Amino acid sequence: MGEAVGDGEPMMLLALLVAASAATQTPTAFVQSIYASYRDTDFSPFKHPDRYFAPRLKAAIDEDSRLAKDDVGYLDGDPICQCQDTDGLRAKILRVRTIGRDSATADVLLDYTDSTARRIRLSLVHTKPGWRIADITAGDEGSLLKALEASNRKARKR
Repeated sequence: MGEAVGDGEPMMLLALLVAASAATQTPTAFVQSIYASYRDTDFSPFKHPDRYFAPRLKAAIDEDSRLAKDDVGYLDGDPICQCQDTDGLRAKILRVRTIGRDSATADVLLDYTDSTARRIRLSLVHTKPGWRIADITAGDEGSLLKALEASNRKARKR
């Protein structure tokens, strides 16, 4: 018996739907999906960084890790949750503002049961695969991207 025509169609259709939904996802839905992922105790944006970080930020993160070798580099935790341990994380999206067609900002309040709430801003860009984080600022800390790039320049000189 031969294979019936169309047997592979459901999987192909599912793959196309997933790709289409990512491409049409709003900045708000993207940020909501990120923080919803933290409900899984094993979640880390570093497991699949292409899903969360824009190319330039991902490159800076990768270089920080490479330059640190087996040591801790500039990045000493998860910048999206501003933590090393997500226990008790409650994220509240305060405001998402679209800036043109391909960029947006999201102000998020990160609250943990055992510490003071912290406000961060995610700078988002729309890429081919969908919305991605281009930069993160937290409290009085400036741009994560600029800090990583500066740290990487210093580390390369050593």
